[in-house]
Amino acid sequence: MDVFIDGTERPVQKPKNLRRRKKMYSGKKRQTTRKGLIMTDETRQIGFIPMSKNGRRHDKRLLDKVDIIRHIPPEVTIWADTGFQGIDKQHPNTQIPKKGTRKRPLSPEQKQENKIISGIRITVEHAIAGIKRLGCMTQILRNRRPFIDDTFLLLSAGLWNFHLRTA
Repeated sequence: MDVFIDGTERPVQKPKNLRRRKKMYSGKKRQTTRKGLIMTDETRQIGFIPMSKNGRRHDKRLLDKVDIIRHIPPEVTIWADTGFQGIDKQHPNTQIPKKGTRKRPLSPEQKQENKIISGIRITVEHAIAGIKRLGCMTQILRNRRPFIDDTFLLLSAGLWNFHLRTA
């Protein structure tokens, strides 16, 4: 059995408070966002979604805060992207692409291995795209009710899982 983990961001309205705005600003997306983690299986069904956090937080930090890795048995393979460097120390059966640097570029064998890992990991990207088919997950969230963004994420994940079961 395999488990696929990835993070996703959704835009939210800019807070008026400058301190809150800085916490929500994502340098990757260059806008204020909320970030959530998605955990799927090989059938693209979503199995676990923790509470979303401010967009400034890193994917690995969110995963460490949830502490779900220690509940995954060692015989289950975890597939993650390069944003989760370091979970291979927490779980013995982890597949993460290698990173190259300017001084140490990747060898052709490592590049080929990264392509294979990306080809297998595409299932979690398809699950995220299935969630974002709902317009509420890609549009700027302007509602200020507490936990409404998590409610929309759970509803869209439930609809995606329902779609997979009926298709």
